[in-house]
Amino acid sequence: MSDRISENICILIDCSRSMFRTDYKPNRLHCCVVAVKKLIEERFKIDGGKSTFAIVNFSDEAKKVSEFTNMEDQLFDALDTLSIGGRSNIGDGLAISIKVLIGELRKVMTNIPRILVISDGNYTQSAIDPIKMARLSQGLNIKIDSFRVGKISDMNILKRLSDLTKGKYYYSNDAETLNNSAKRLADSNFRSPGSDLESLIKNPSFLRKIAANLIRVQDLSKTQEMRIKQMRGEGDFKKCTICFQENDPVTKGSFFLTGRYCPNCHTPYHIHCLSGWASSQTDDIIKESGTCRCPHCFYLLKIPTEVTQAQRLRSLSTSSTKKLDPQKPEVIAATLENISELGSDAIYSSCPICNLIFEENQQIVKCGNPECPALYHIDCFQKLENKQCKSCGAKLHLY
Repeated sequence: MSDRISENICILIDCSRSMFRTDYKPNRLHCCVVAVKKLIEERFKIDGGKSTFAIVNFSDEAKKVSEFTNMEDQLFDALDTLSIGGRSNIGDGLAISIKVLIGELRKVMTNIPRILVISDGNYTQSAIDPIKMARLSQGLNIKIDSFRVGKISDMNILKRLSDLTKGKYYYSNDAETLNNSAKRLADSNFRSPGSDLESLIKNPSFLRKIAANLIRVQDLSKTQEMRIKQMRGEGDFKKCTICFQENDPVTKGSFFLTGRYCPNCHTPYHIHCLSGWASSQTDDIIKESGTCRCPHCFYLLKIPTEVTQAQRLRSLSTSSTKKLDPQKPEVIAATLENISELGSDAIYSSCPICNLIFEENQQIVKCGNPECPALYHIDCFQKLENKQCKSCGAKLHLY
């Protein structure tokens, strides 16, 4: 057991019309469900239920069928509800699978993330490109494994997904080889260099990327608002649980302006109070990433950009090094760079304008301030107001 790792495996299973074909008896979907049950049984025997599984299916639309759990009966019941029909929107399925896994990565003491796609490889073009989802998965260190059933076609999308993310690709031409693939994958959770989640969460850019956004008062649905009122009482609905006040002690504004809620436990905070609490912690990696753990449920939260920017500006203004005048920012030369030549931290960072990650060998704009890590998509750089860096406030010029 010491050589094995626990994993959170999101099973993404194709339920489109083509999965009703009977080249696998009685049909493709039935045989795939049997194989998934075999995978779950074998993995639980190996690690005693330390790994967990979630079920997502896709056809005309993708849908989460089961949350992550190690309850075998619950997973089997979810698999038995699957039915066939519609087109194959695999891109939508990957998007939901990544979202489900990110939700788990935000929790404390989570497992290594993984996606298993089970399909015949026939897919419908949709608004969400599966290759883009694979690149996003790659940036998050989420491997995509795949079970391919049916005849091999020229466009082997499943193998491309697995190759991009360094996952495992299995081709099965009958029910027996499909079950054998399930057994092999169940027995594949051996520890390898870089497979520990601890090495992943030491990357500040990764933490910033997966951290959850706080919920604003105006973004609460009526159901959420009523639930929070019931949980906390009417009087505490808009009262920060750090300073125990409704008005922000820093801005003196109302909770409506600077109040936020944890998306996991709905505990209310002022953004400045939460940021001050985060700054008092001892974890330097968390501080550098601009994130923090919710003091109530320890869910990974993203400190709003406007707060981190203000902190950086205050830090720059009080440092003994050369200061930037916030009224008349110094003009600094920004540079065009190839993202792949800047190292792994740069590739896994995100643009402060659109918050999307970069792709390999993409041309980007790098802030010229040596103390600033900001990188921009070229199109996003053109949208900067007064060409001032959103991270450090320097006025940039691209020569």
